Amino acid sequence: MQVFHLKVARAGQLNPAVVDMHARIAFRVDRQALTEIFSDEARWRGLGLSFELVAEVEGDDLERAFSATNHIDSDWSENADVQVMTAERCRSTSVGDLVLRDGSTFVVDKFGFSELPPACRPMAAEPDPEPESASAPRA
Repeated sequence: MQVFHLKVARAGQLNPAVVDMHARIAFRVDRQALTEIFSDEARWRGLGLSFELVAEVEGDDLERAFSATNHIDSDWSENADVQVMTAERCRSTSVGDLVLRDGSTFVVDKFGFSELPPACRPMAAEPDPEPESASAPRA
């Protein structure tokens, strides 16, 4: 399974439309907002709102993907069944984040998960230029 975190870039924090869209997803899990993002994801990414692939988790249990990418007893990047897919330190998975399993997309909801329509699937992120001090993704 792949875990994607909803992310607002620094530039997006200054854009009221991005801040509003982030709030609609992260606090209300607004399905219309998700549909709007995925209908024009490149535009939203350009404004500073995106879904970033942060981890691949072994298995197919959504609850396991959630708990494996949460800081519970230690940093989740140390979990044996998790492959970290970013060089940045990550927060815990929370409401509004996505899990892709067997070609289906699920949003972390206030309680459990909700399956999204097939059109709601994060696009591949264009790699950011890596600063010279950045390390490769951790295994």
